[in-house]
Amino acid sequence: MRLILSAIALILTSACTWQSPNIEAPAIPAPSEYVTREQAIQTANAYIGLQWYASARHRMHGEAPDGQWVDTPDAAAAASLGSSMWWKHGYNTGMPYKWGGFDTPQQFVQRLHQDTVVYAGDYASTAKVAGGDDAVSQYAAGIDCSGLVSRCWRLPRPYSTRELGALCTPLPDFSALQPGDIALKPGVHVILFVEWADAEHASFYAIEAGGVPHWKCYRYRISLNTLKRLGYTPQRYKNIR
Repeated sequence: MRLILSAIALILTSACTWQSPNIEAPAIPAPSEYVTREQAIQTANAYIGLQWYASARHRMHGEAPDGQWVDTPDAAAAASLGSSMWWKHGYNTGMPYKWGGFDTPQQFVQRLHQDTVVYAGDYASTAKVAGGDDAVSQYAAGIDCSGLVSRCWRLPRPYSTRELGALCTPLPDFSALQPGDIALKPGVHVILFVEWADAEHASFYAIEAGGVPHWKCYRYRISLNTLKRLGYTPQRYKNIR
């Protein structure tokens, strides 16, 4: 009997380990008609600095209950790429990318701990890109590139990279970028400008959700020549102050 009770206790303990950490996710500003540059950057920093805990139950490479195929950006999936940026079992930093995702930091952590079935992220496979909105799984949590910008701008819903341009004023040149502005390639990707990385304005620090090979929210340095070569344009949200 003692052996049976010990085995049951071990099973229950293992099943609940994913719930054990008590993590306080940062709050971000609610949707509003306007946003300040400071608010936009603070929101982006909340996503890249988010601390969260993952277990095996948050990993999926197969069909979710809603019929959508989900591929979480976990370390096992990234092993063939030699990447160390993808999430692992235990504590992680930076919200993972989810195709069609729009979770706030608090929503993301709550979903991981409260939902019966939820997966941490869903990266943009060829099938996801081809499926568009119809390929979004309700059983994955996270945020995508345009969802992150939509949250940073305090928009009431996620605007796709094809829609964001309608909310913006095109800038004459990349040199006009200020904190909270974006570099946009409609239908492909969007990144948030943070600050210049050099006096010559040849590169800057950006924050994004995604993409290859990271699939998370993170900050990095990028050159203007790279953006121009890839076809990005500088844009400014009309209601940023």
